[in-house]
Amino acid sequence: MNTFRKYARFVILFILFGMLIVSFAFWGVGDMLRMGGGSSEVAHVGGTKIPLYGWVGGASVSINEVKDQFNRQLEGIQRQTGQRPEPEQALRFGLHVRALEEVIQRAVLDYTIQQFGLVVSDAEVRAAIARNPAFAGTGGSFDPLLYRNRLQQARISEAQYVNDIRREIAAGQLFGVVRPDGLAPKSLRDDIFRMEAERRVAETIYVPDSIVVDVPKPTAEQLNAYFEANKIRFQIPEFRAFSYVMMTADDVMPQVGVTADMIKQEYDARQGEFGTAEKRDVDQAMADSEDKAKAIIAAVTGGKTLEDAAKDVLGSSDGVIKLGSVTKKDLPPGPLADGVFALSVGVGPAPIQSPLGWHIVRINSITPGKSVPFEEVKEKLEKELRAQLAPDLLIKQVTDFERVLAKTQSMKAAAEDLALKVKTYENVDARGQDLEGKQVVIGPAASELVQAAFATRESAESELLETQRGEYFMVRVDRITPARTPALAEVEAKVVEAWQAEERRKLADAKVKQALEKANAGTGFEALAKELGLEMRTAKAVTRFEADQGNYLTQPVVQELFKLQEGKIQSVRTAEGSVLVRLKQIEPVDLAKDKEAIDRFGKQLDSMVANDLILQLIAAMRTKYGVSVDEAVFAAAFRPQNQP
Repeated sequence: MNTFRKYARFVILFILFGMLIVSFAFWGVGDMLRMGGGSSEVAHVGGTKIPLYGWVGGASVSINEVKDQFNRQLEGIQRQTGQRPEPEQALRFGLHVRALEEVIQRAVLDYTIQQFGLVVSDAEVRAAIARNPAFAGTGGSFDPLLYRNRLQQARISEAQYVNDIRREIAAGQLFGVVRPDGLAPKSLRDDIFRMEAERRVAETIYVPDSIVVDVPKPTAEQLNAYFEANKIRFQIPEFRAFSYVMMTADDVMPQVGVTADMIKQEYDARQGEFGTAEKRDVDQAMADSEDKAKAIIAAVTGGKTLEDAAKDVLGSSDGVIKLGSVTKKDLPPGPLADGVFALSVGVGPAPIQSPLGWHIVRINSITPGKSVPFEEVKEKLEKELRAQLAPDLLIKQVTDFERVLAKTQSMKAAAEDLALKVKTYENVDARGQDLEGKQVVIGPAASELVQAAFATRESAESELLETQRGEYFMVRVDRITPARTPALAEVEAKVVEAWQAEERRKLADAKVKQALEKANAGTGFEALAKELGLEMRTAKAVTRFEADQGNYLTQPVVQELFKLQEGKIQSVRTAEGSVLVRLKQIEPVDLAKDKEAIDRFGKQLDSMVANDLILQLIAAMRTKYGVSVDEAVFAAAFRPQNQP
């Protein structure tokens, strides 16, 4: 089962397109093609290495690419969990190695595309991006202003995105031979579907550790022994005192100069956004030739209804389609939208041609649009203009700060020169908490501030850093209080509490074991719950990938449930108790009744197999061309700042 479930980690061309930022674009391909920049090489794909001279041919992998991918991984974790991993933690989990591997995969793909001679023209790239609905303005066509705003939000360079789109198109050409249809055998499909779709009904009893009430205090010997065995649990972490300067767009926004003329120009340019658009109640008939379309209009002019005229000419009673109430942007941009909104009430005097055919349009009613007066949106527009212009003023402030910093070599002196606030935190641990365990470093940049503080040496200043939201900051570590192991007397209350919690856990586990023995001896499950003074619950039927949290059916419990035989009981440990689970009923899958679901699953499985074939092809290309990694450059790039 695990062999097949692993496919679920991949979507079509996951490795190929995993580096893409969702749906942003560019304009002016030619300019982007000339952009570039050098950085230290950490790996090389293909080519020939000549001593003293380096690599000839092949594709290089820069350390900056790896760092960018590493940061994207951290951002992804932060979006999922709400917390950004600390650098040391990320390195321990090998995220930097994963980043290197993903960038190498991308380089292998690029080199393979090059070796196969696949060429994607600028026009193809431009057309692919222009078709992206994420950039469609109010008229339905590509909007450069919208593009710029979204590109800025995505924090991705145009050059990078162009390369990603070009790679996507070329990869589609390269792997187009891998057709997913019918790749997975029917027997395999049915077996996996049967396994995944099977549902089970469980009965549960939650036995909390708190069921054990009276736990004695430990003796001095017990307490001392427990403390000695668990000293690391009570270690007082490293604390740091640090100062920092933060420069944000919000801070400079009041300084942005916005004139009345600028606001009025913005209003005029965006007038379509303010108010309601004109609506028209539209019916249409469609013909496959101009002659037929004109014949229908002539019949209507002669007194027939559009319905009768369409039936006479087209031979169908379903010839008239009701589009209902639509705005201009609801219609395909071009001749149809322009034509419909140029007509008066009634049937149009001439047919409208579009790529779909010839349209005979009837306007039933027109609801005029309403515009919002300038004065009502003036304040809103001013705020938006300030927000748009603030990043430019922020960059100027940052530039001034760097200039003064170069002279003074002091963060505090530079801040004082520019009248910037220097803020300070005293005794903060790596989680941003104070000595009492209270979260004191808060706000959107909290994790990045703490991360920088713990990556900088004592009495030293960090580099000027940028947050993921476009803020700039610098940190000075004023004092480091090393981590230490306290004496028992300092943390005695915590140690006693921990010892009692462990004892309570042991006693609760003994009760659970005893309950299992009684169940196996014939005690009914409901009777067992009453004996424990607890509640028995019946959970909803679940597959092996579902849960019913309200009835204690968490994923670990579900996993155990699908190991049980019907009527059997097992226990599953949780953080603060145990769940007794009994398999009440198995609901098998009826393949004959689930034909549509099986067909859908079969297509998904085909795609998964196709993805795996593609990944295997990339792996084969990697072996064929060869990859060389400079371990020294890689290790140096991901060495913490406080290490030599």
